[in-house]
Amino acid sequence: MSILLETKNLTKRFGGLEAVKDVNIQVKEREIHALIGPNGAGKTTTLSMINGTLRPTAGEVLFLGQEITGKPTYVVANLGIGRTFQNIKQFGSLTVLENLMVGGMSHYNKGGVLHMLLHLKETRHMEEAVEEKAKEILSRIGMEAFEKEYAGNLPYGRQKVLELGRALMGDPRLILLDEPAAGLNPSERAEFVEILKNVYESGIDLFLIEHNMDVVMNISHRITVLNFGRQIAEGTPQEIANNETVIKAYLGDRFSEGKNRRE
Repeated sequence: MSILLETKNLTKRFGGLEAVKDVNIQVKEREIHALIGPNGAGKTTTLSMINGTLRPTAGEVLFLGQEITGKPTYVVANLGIGRTFQNIKQFGSLTVLENLMVGGMSHYNKGGVLHMLLHLKETRHMEEAVEEKAKEILSRIGMEAFEKEYAGNLPYGRQKVLELGRALMGDPRLILLDEPAAGLNPSERAEFVEILKNVYESGIDLFLIEHNMDVVMNISHRITVLNFGRQIAEGTPQEIANNETVIKAYLGDRFSEGKNRRE
């Protein structure tokens, strides 16, 4: 199985604070890989170094064997890495369809605003293609009924799904998801997990940060655990659920007891 994304000794310091230290992760093709750990463990910092939002202090990031360490976010996105954010970043005064189209235009328009203004016929064709793509994405994520709804009026769970849809507009090979199920109730989480599984089955791999362990254990093939910026474990969901170091540092005795009762 080929390695899709790899970090080598990835490190980030903020002044005297070492937020992430020597993190080594291999995300393999056709896997859903989760990154878990307590608040402040360095998960979002790691994600931000991968997609170029933060520049690492040391270490490397490779995507499909190509070093992308410190490259701008638009370069990383164009190479095939999409991202969703924990804090939803949408245009509330635009419709659901328009939100997707904004994300799509930035991906499909390689010539910039001036090129669009000077080539209006080409721009109209591009807009038509982007609109068609956006409608196809809405169908894939089950939101075609919300096409004309303003994004700011959507229920929170639907806003989370829309955030995923915007990431899909860039035709990614891999999507980085930062707390995709945060704030969702159990039924919304179950629905969102099914959407993520459908995205994965369409050929797009996923690397997610998530605190809801029902989501992590249900969807992940492999899990990496951080604690205080250090990598303390990696393995399958079953291996992580039975890892005493992880239970002590993050999952807690109640998780272990609950798991034993279910068994």
